[in-house]
Amino acid sequence: MKLKKKVFDIPFVGYDYGDRHNWNFDVLIGQFGNPIIGIKIKNNVEQYSADPDAYLQFHTVLNQVIAIIGENHVVQKIDIFSKQEYKAEDSKEFLQQKYSEHFDGRMFKTIDTVLLFSEAADHSNKKSRYVFSERGYKNLRDKCRKIFMLLSQSNSQPCFLKEKDLEYYIGGILSMNFTKVPSQDNIKATREHLTIGKRFVKTISFVDVEKIDLPSEIETFSTLGGSGSASETAVDNFTFINELEEYSTIVYNQIVSIPHQSSKQRELEKKKKKHEGVAKNSLSNSIVADEIEELLHNIALDGQLIVDAHFSICYSVDSQEKMEETQSLIENKLFMKGIIVSQNSYNQLELFRCCIPGNAVELKEYDLFTTTSEAALCFFFKESYPLNEDSNFYLRFTDRQGVPLNIDPSDQPMKSGRINNRNKFVVGPSGSGKSFLMNNIVEQDLTYNYDVVIVDTGDSYSGLCSYCNGRYIQYTEEKPITMNPFLMSKDEFNIEKLEFLANLIFLIWQGADATMSSTQKSIIDNALMSYYHRYFKNGTRWYDEKTSDELFQYLRKYNIYEEDIEESLEKEFSESQTYYDILELPFDASSEEIREKGRKLIAIHHPDKNINNPEYDSEKFHKVFEAYDILSDDVKRRAYNETLTILATDKDVIKKSLNEDDWNNDIRTALIRKIQDLEERLKVPELSFNSFYDFCDSFLPIFLNNKKHRIDESEFKLRTFLFVLKDFYKGGRYGTTLNQNADSTLFYEPFIVFEIDNVKDNPKLFPIVTLIIMDTFIQKMRLRKDRRKALIIEEAWKAIASKLMAGYILYLYKTVRKFWGEAIVVTQELDDIIGNPVVKDSIINNSDTFILLDQTKFKDNFDKIASLLSLNKVEQNKIFTINNLNNKFGRSRFKEFYLKRGSKGEVYGNEVSLEQYLTYTTEKPEKTAIEYYVAKSVNYEEALKWFVRDLKNFGDKMEDMVALVNLYKEPMDDEVFGYYRKMKSIFKDVNILKMTVSEMQESGLTFKEIIATKKYGYEKV
Repeated sequence: MKLKKKVFDIPFVGYDYGDRHNWNFDVLIGQFGNPIIGIKIKNNVEQYSADPDAYLQFHTVLNQVIAIIGENHVVQKIDIFSKQEYKAEDSKEFLQQKYSEHFDGRMFKTIDTVLLFSEAADHSNKKSRYVFSERGYKNLRDKCRKIFMLLSQSNSQPCFLKEKDLEYYIGGILSMNFTKVPSQDNIKATREHLTIGKRFVKTISFVDVEKIDLPSEIETFSTLGGSGSASETAVDNFTFINELEEYSTIVYNQIVSIPHQSSKQRELEKKKKKHEGVAKNSLSNSIVADEIEELLHNIALDGQLIVDAHFSICYSVDSQEKMEETQSLIENKLFMKGIIVSQNSYNQLELFRCCIPGNAVELKEYDLFTTTSEAALCFFFKESYPLNEDSNFYLRFTDRQGVPLNIDPSDQPMKSGRINNRNKFVVGPSGSGKSFLMNNIVEQDLTYNYDVVIVDTGDSYSGLCSYCNGRYIQYTEEKPITMNPFLMSKDEFNIEKLEFLANLIFLIWQGADATMSSTQKSIIDNALMSYYHRYFKNGTRWYDEKTSDELFQYLRKYNIYEEDIEESLEKEFSESQTYYDILELPFDASSEEIREKGRKLIAIHHPDKNINNPEYDSEKFHKVFEAYDILSDDVKRRAYNETLTILATDKDVIKKSLNEDDWNNDIRTALIRKIQDLEERLKVPELSFNSFYDFCDSFLPIFLNNKKHRIDESEFKLRTFLFVLKDFYKGGRYGTTLNQNADSTLFYEPFIVFEIDNVKDNPKLFPIVTLIIMDTFIQKMRLRKDRRKALIIEEAWKAIASKLMAGYILYLYKTVRKFWGEAIVVTQELDDIIGNPVVKDSIINNSDTFILLDQTKFKDNFDKIASLLSLNKVEQNKIFTINNLNNKFGRSRFKEFYLKRGSKGEVYGNEVSLEQYLTYTTEKPEKTAIEYYVAKSVNYEEALKWFVRDLKNFGDKMEDMVALVNLYKEPMDDEVFGYYRKMKSIFKDVNILKMTVSEMQESGLTFKEIIATKKYGYEKV
């Protein structure tokens, strides 16, 4: 059969360029002279956002678009689904480069959405389908500008189309190819399909106008359905388009033509009466009349517009077989929606031409059906794929279809107000991939200016730490982790530091489960304040700047009061008085003055005259009499004066002041001497737990034995306090733990892992070591002000999640934000996050970012978690889609997770390269095998390259190679390769590894010895 050849007419005559009129868009002129304006948008609802309200909101926006454009206009919405290849990003960092290469060339789907607006053509007049008017043209431009503003306000990211954009979409659809530069080819049209070059193109129209089979009701969205936990998740009515695979390009063509409303209503009224007139002859006529009546009722009631609508899916594939399979899938999916597609779509070329952007006016009346604008918009596609987030700081995870996305977990959400801090809380059951995900996060963090400190109890980060040349510090009895939390500068000592040390001391004394009383806290706080005061003020005359009242206040802490000072001073004065002082005479008094004053004082203090005086001091009388006896005798006086002169030159003779100012000065001198004496007795030579213990041993007995406010044993047991703390004192079981300064270079290490698995079962040491490490991070946080910081606490957080530590943890979580840092807690136990008030009040309430992994195990109890984490029904539905989608084809092993930043979250995939997997793996056999390669390599990177190279040469499952390496205890070599291959060729369908292990057990030989005994002539690699 000879086919007719015909030129394919492009249905456009040119452009009216906006540059000439100061417009920010170009106007495409249709073949009838009708102007067409295009706007590119992003569908507002992100795929699997699961939010029914989002679909309704976008539906409302689209309804407003229809209302703005109004009568006698055509709206064409085209959603173009195409496939592109992922292009690897270049990176100087080995693992990040391998990550990019892992996805390089992977096909992924994109959605381009364009809205096109045109004046309607007059179908009744075949000669002139469109009559141009300047007023109508301006009206169209003005309406499109209003629509653009509306779309901008609704975050649809509108962008007016110019000539190059329109040519791109027109050319792409004409070639049905958006993956490469579109090239035009011959179009062959048959009744069933088109062929464009080597592509088969089929257009499926939703409605056969001779028999309209549509659902009686339709919502703005659907649900996933099924019986799973995610069955109620909201999705687009036509989300099945996303699931189609065997295509090159899909064009979902959605056309709404808005006729003159009053004319259309009259036409419908006539049609209704016509069907009512013949209703007796056929039930179908009655049904049609009722449907028209309902349509007119809805229009009158809700003010909806009457529209003529058309919906069709045009797709291209590379074989007829795939075309028929895809057609069957689409028809089945539409049938499940209550849509029976037209089986008489023989006008394939006409339908295809109407998919061309701006050519909706060419659509014939028999491919349109009349409905309301609200109903028509329920057929509009409303979803988009997530895009890279615009930020200079981002981590890469995969979207739901398996290509990397740039996700900013911190900076952009902070700037936008989505989150108020960077703290994170990670929860997922055992085996859900928490540590693997955290490895990925840490590895990417370290490519920025990050300092990361991890407290781990499961050896989960040893591979990454080795790769990054970090510090991996393990606690062992032989080489314990040692710190000196008491060592700090004067500037570092503040109320938060005091709180930490008080908690640490009480933790050692009473354990993590005890509650510190206010009395105990006050005593420990006072001991610490006095301890640091002694150290920081040592060698200074700090007391010179203090008033006497302030010095008295200071001494009260040491059980020394005003009356004690005065009594001591009085006694000192009494013991140092001269005979002249007693007689209240100067040194050069005459003999007459001495006799006169002495007789007078003897008379005053004589016992006979003070019989009824209760305050009489007989000792005073004897001192006066003795002074008079010596000084009234000239010989005795001369001898006394000589003795007094000798004493005066040897030391100061204290003379009692005769006025109040002098007395106050004498009091101050006495205060200072008391303080100097205390400083000597309670000297702090260095800052450490040892010196603090020594200080407490001297200070606390004085402090507690207060004669005014005595503390008894029931309130503070000093004996047990000192006894228990002695374990951490020099010579004690843990004598080095708190007394040896940490390696100062740790403060400048960007990556440190503290592995404390060996003390996790020690109820005394575990919380102490964990707390000290946290404090080390805080000091690092304060010092390294120019760097991001992250503290990651795996299951070790349980050791400090007590009421005692609540205040300190709260301080950490609130303070870290101010220093460009974040605290991350990782847990797997459901009860941990439900039943622990510390987690709830300190950690969860101060974490604006949550990461949840597969929660299927918790679904029966999930209401409690949802309430605690403020997860509404929409967010819960997202969570239950984790690992439950049919999106595993063509991908390596991966696990999904839910990242909630602020009030809402998204689900991403944690899929990595083989090299990253080997670095992150927590499987002991795999870690051990890699370590054999590391031991023989110059660095971790070279070990990974070597292992992957051997794995490719091995040509079998990685688990088998891992087992061989662990048996061989060295990297693979020619002998091992040869042994395995030869044994596989001889013993077919036999587990060679199991057979080898059995032989080793029976013979007592090592794997190397068994290889040496075989004489198979191993082939070389």
